[in-house]
Amino acid sequence: MRVYSDLLTAAIRSIVQLKEEKELDSLFTGQKTTALTGPATGIDDFELIAFLVVEPVAEHPGAPTV
Repeated sequence: MRVYSDLLTAAIRSIVQLKEEKELDSLFTGQKTTALTGPATGIDDFELIAFLVVEPVAEHPGAPTV
């Protein structure tokens, strides 16, 4: 399960980084900005609802191929 937790942490870090970049860019557009309004800062700002693991189907003798 640790592998999946690490992947989740990396995904959240990526989301936060992208959000920060977009907010910084919005400062220079002349339009309304969301920068400096208390953005998500890390994993504590998200709640895990469920893990979904997708695995390949195990091959069984005589089973139809997909």
